[in-house]
Amino acid sequence: PRRNRISNCEGRLPGRMNKQKQQNLLKFIFFLSILGIVLSGYLTYIHYSTLSSPCDFSETFQCSLVNQSKYAEVFGIPVALLGMMGYSFLGLVSLVLLKRKFLSKVRANKFLGKLVSVQTLFVFSIIALIVSLYLTYAEFFLIKAICIWCLISQIIILVIVGFSYKILKLNKLVEGD
Repeated sequence: PRRNRISNCEGRLPGRMNKQKQQNLLKFIFFLSILGIVLSGYLTYIHYSTLSSPCDFSETFQCSLVNQSKYAEVFGIPVALLGMMGYSFLGLVSLVLLKRKFLSKVRANKFLGKLVSVQTLFVFSIIALIVSLYLTYAEFFLIKAICIWCLISQIIILVIVGFSYKILKLNKLVEGD
């Protein structure tokens, strides 16, 4: 009997470790989302500003040119503002997933319960990555100028996709325990 208890404890340990890894990854996604909100807020400010960006230092690196191009808006809304909203959504989902007590209340609501999930975090980050890749294409090949801040934002969303994928995989392992 004692041997069974030990093996049962050992069997549960990986699940606990996976939950802790998930929590750490969610914290990092939340932090990256905050960073993305700040960065997108700055880019939104530059979009509406008449001042040139401090990162305009060559013909190739011109944030102002990128941020004033026709690719910087969708239906009259600055892409940076949409990015700020996207990062806010990712941050909110990661925060709710981090706060277990709040998560149980959210899951009680049929609509919100489906909206706030690890799968939503992953799918939304993939959509954001696809948009980001299109904007990168526009920078390099259509505008022929690069915005350093935009590239940093693209790296942030790429890392969020990687971490959300890892959480999705860990979530499947935990559910399997």
